[in-house]
Amino acid sequence: MESIDERIQKALSAEDRAFLAQMKDDGSLYRDLSLLFQGRTRWLSALAWLLALGFFAIALVCGWHFATEPDLRSMQLWGIGTVLAFIALGMIKLWFWMELQKFTIVREIKRVELQVASLTDALRATSDR
Repeated sequence: MESIDERIQKALSAEDRAFLAQMKDDGSLYRDLSLLFQGRTRWLSALAWLLALGFFAIALVCGWHFATEPDLRSMQLWGIGTVLAFIALGMIKLWFWMELQKFTIVREIKRVELQVASLTDALRATSDR
């Protein structure tokens, strides 16, 4: 008796096999990050990247002033600015990681859709005989 994986592999065309082989390569983090800057939302990713750089610069400036300020009240305000800038930076990074996870899930769903469609075609072909 054939396993389901063997039936799927028999049902796939050469083009489908090449596509699945390409998708099996999960790729690197750098390739996945480059996917963030392609497609419809590339402007949003670029804006978030610029905002992240801006918040990092703000955090560095606030941290420097916090370390060099002689007055306690000023130190507290600069410290609050540092903390808020790092929180904003963390939220932007979380958004990027959620986008990466979304792309991974979509890639897996497409892989399953292709396999189900190929198996359906194979089952129709065997039932027509």
